[in-house]
Amino acid sequence: MRKTFQVARTQVYPLGASFQEEGLRVAAVCDRKKKDGSRCEAGVILYDRKHTRGIKVPFPEEYRVGAVCSMLILGYHDQDGHYLLYQGEEIYQDPYCKGVENLYRYGAVKKTMPRCKAGAPHFDWQADVPLKIPYEDLILYALHVRGFTKHMSSEVKHKGTYKGIVEKLPYLRELGINMVLLMPSYEFDEVMPDHTLQTMEEAVLSYKQKLVDNTGEKGDRKPRLNYWGYQKGLYYIPKAAYASGDCAITEYKDMVKTLHENGIAVAMQFYFPPEVSPVEILDILRHWVLEYHIDGFHVMGEQIPMELLAGEPLFADTVLLTDRQYQKGQEMGRSSLGFMNDSFLYDMRRFLKGDDNLMDSFLYHVRENRLEMGTVNYIAKWDGFRLLDMVSYDRKHNEENGEDNNDGTDYNCSWNCGVEGRSQKKSIVELRTRQMKNAMTLLLLSQGTPLIYSGDEFANTQGGNNNPYCQDNATAWVKWHLTQGGRELLEYTKMLLAIRRAHPILHSQLPLRGTDSRSCGYPDISFHGQEAWRPDTSPASRTIGIMYCGYYGQKDGALDDSFFYIAVNMHWAPQSLGLPKLPKGLAWSCLSTTSKKTAEIAVKEAAQEICVPPRTIAIYTSVTASAETDKEPSKEKPVKSRGSQARVGREKKNTAGNEAIGN
Repeated sequence: MRKTFQVARTQVYPLGASFQEEGLRVAAVCDRKKKDGSRCEAGVILYDRKHTRGIKVPFPEEYRVGAVCSMLILGYHDQDGHYLLYQGEEIYQDPYCKGVENLYRYGAVKKTMPRCKAGAPHFDWQADVPLKIPYEDLILYALHVRGFTKHMSSEVKHKGTYKGIVEKLPYLRELGINMVLLMPSYEFDEVMPDHTLQTMEEAVLSYKQKLVDNTGEKGDRKPRLNYWGYQKGLYYIPKAAYASGDCAITEYKDMVKTLHENGIAVAMQFYFPPEVSPVEILDILRHWVLEYHIDGFHVMGEQIPMELLAGEPLFADTVLLTDRQYQKGQEMGRSSLGFMNDSFLYDMRRFLKGDDNLMDSFLYHVRENRLEMGTVNYIAKWDGFRLLDMVSYDRKHNEENGEDNNDGTDYNCSWNCGVEGRSQKKSIVELRTRQMKNAMTLLLLSQGTPLIYSGDEFANTQGGNNNPYCQDNATAWVKWHLTQGGRELLEYTKMLLAIRRAHPILHSQLPLRGTDSRSCGYPDISFHGQEAWRPDTSPASRTIGIMYCGYYGQKDGALDDSFFYIAVNMHWAPQSLGLPKLPKGLAWSCLSTTSKKTAEIAVKEAAQEICVPPRTIAIYTSVTASAETDKEPSKEKPVKSRGSQARVGREKKNTAGNEAIGN
């Protein structure tokens, strides 16, 4: 490496380092001052690939504009070189760097500061562009890049990496989701420093900092990890330790491109502490859209500039999720903004338990769908009980976190179904499986955008730990070996997703009003009780029938003549529900049920009434009436459940039904 370099003036923005024809362009914020008020010398330290002693190249003071220093280092073109910044005696990483050396395995204590790389390797995107999937068509799937495939049961070659996600692509396609939401996958230091050596400002997530055994192996004590990654980091680059090889940038882009080719969009979570400026947040998200073709973001923090983000033309087709509702009116169409609907989680969990006075809230969430912004619903996510834990534990069990079970929320709205923790009792296992299927039904057949947390679709568990932020082990990882109940839940979830995709009325673009706005004889959505059209919304009610009229779900000019009736009974005793009469030529048929007692919920055609078993949801759909259905069926031959996925996407149109709707 040359010992001296000539420098020249260059443009101030963008910040960071990049190669140009004349050499290396560097721009950085240099605002440190000495005690006497004078500015500290600032500059760049250049290293070769062998990490020999670096060469300091100071920023000329005359090139400074405000607090930004910039220069062009003439003749420097070492693509394998690295650099760091310095101000006075302090040496630090460039927060705007576009690459970092990948020298450390995940969880290793870094004895030296990883050095930055200038520029990024060439990547051929070919014809790839970010996908433009509207909120009403989105099905989100949240996952942790490392935890998704790290467990040995994942059966992938590149465990815990971006390539591991690609290897699981056939599973994601078969499941039926169309957007993955990645927990923080930008570059951050997962190793949390010893609390005796840090200030409160440096504490990660304000937790106690101490050593815990994260491996379970005797004598193997490691520093506590921020497994989740909700902290400040190098926001412009993907995390190097999540790559299987030396170039995380290329591997990340290849993952995005491959997912796009298979119709799956990619969104990312970002955590921004208050010290990150709104302008910088905007610049960071712009970079990921342009450089990595990212389709959406879930931005987390106390001071997120949603007005600024919403007004950025570059994000017109980008999903922008926030944890708080944000009202932005538009004359036409829906904005790119959406909010994470925590109230759906808590109200639906309490409704599943059978708590009092929740029917009004339940009906509100079932039909909530806004034009001004998207609504993302979930019944389980990263900071709380998993779906199986929700039906297996009344209390949290976070002892392994090293926080004396003081961390994590006590408000999980969970119910253990009679036994705390694991159980081999057949009745308990069956009830838990039924409750999980009930939860998936409420999530996937409600309006808004559903979000599934990875593994919940086949009953993954964290063993009662509702806050595994520091658990880089099997507690937090997705475990892919399926129990009988897990297989049953997985197949049921696939069926629900297929139903949702096939019928626009179940994910309407426009809000459902509960009125017959098209004069077809039926409202878009209606609610029913023991008698059709007479719902019971009293504080003690736990039973309701929900009917969707497919005529209101027309999309791309295609008419859907399907009717759906969702019979919901969260009572601990059987309950009767009335079925509305259908247009001439159509009859109700049971499509699926969360209970194994299908015979008990057959349609009593003469009375247009069904009896729903305890804690059960049954799904009915309209079918062409036959000579047999025109007669009262015998009690010995009930209408069979139509649980086959093949019947979900039926293409046959019913002329008589269409005529009836059109009258």
